[in-house]
Amino acid sequence: MLNSKMLAAAAAGALLIAAAPAFAADGPTRVYAIATQNASGELGTVTLTPIGDKTRVVVALANAPTDVPQPAHIHEGSCAKLNPKPKYPLVVVVDGTSTSMVDVPIAQLIGGGFAVNVHKSTTDIPTYVACGDLTAKK
Repeated sequence: MLNSKMLAAAAAGALLIAAAPAFAADGPTRVYAIATQNASGELGTVTLTPIGDKTRVVVALANAPTDVPQPAHIHEGSCAKLNPKPKYPLVVVVDGTSTSMVDVPIAQLIGGGFAVNVHKSTTDIPTYVACGDLTAKK
């Protein structure tokens, strides 16, 4: 009886290990700082994780407003000189967090030339409250 329970547990563990690659990252995760803009006090990180030929983008902000949807995007350029037209939309930040899947490989995003920015609200798009450059890491 004990042996059959151990065998069942081992089989379940093997199944979980076999299934894990479907959900696991396909390379190193990259974390970038997001700085406050326009005296918002909002700051945090953006984390990029390769998932096959796509990239998971997680925005995490401190001091974000409660229950206020804040649009976020990946733009060409830098925070200092942002192309106003979004290149890749992200899931709206709510309560300081957002998780998106971008249909582009991480290598295209981490080479530099892109930034993640967050807007004050859906009704105040022109006001940026936080931004982070996706600079090349050496």
